[in-house]
Amino acid sequence: MLGQLLRRAGPLESLEAWSAILDSFEHDIARAVSGGPAGPWAPPTDAGPLPAALAERARRVLDAQADAVAILSRLKHDAGTQLGAIDAVPSGSASDRPLLLDVRG
Repeated sequence: MLGQLLRRAGPLESLEAWSAILDSFEHDIARAVSGGPAGPWAPPTDAGPLPAALAERARRVLDAQADAVAILSRLKHDAGTQLGAIDAVPSGSASDRPLLLDVRG
């Protein structure tokens, strides 16, 4: 996808637009890994091709996004494991459980 967007440096407006888009991506990534809510996202439609001057930054953002996905996937798995452990604990009323345990026999 990045390769499809990469072109020779465009006009200053394109550079500014893509800088703002990458800023937004970086902000969203930081918010996601810190537990913040994900906002709605729509792909940019009027920024034009990615200027070559921003290609390396765009690659770093893409790598950071992949890292964030891995972190969030791991957190999701861990939360599922913890929820499974909680579900395994009996949740009957107090009258369904023994009140005393005879350890002497």
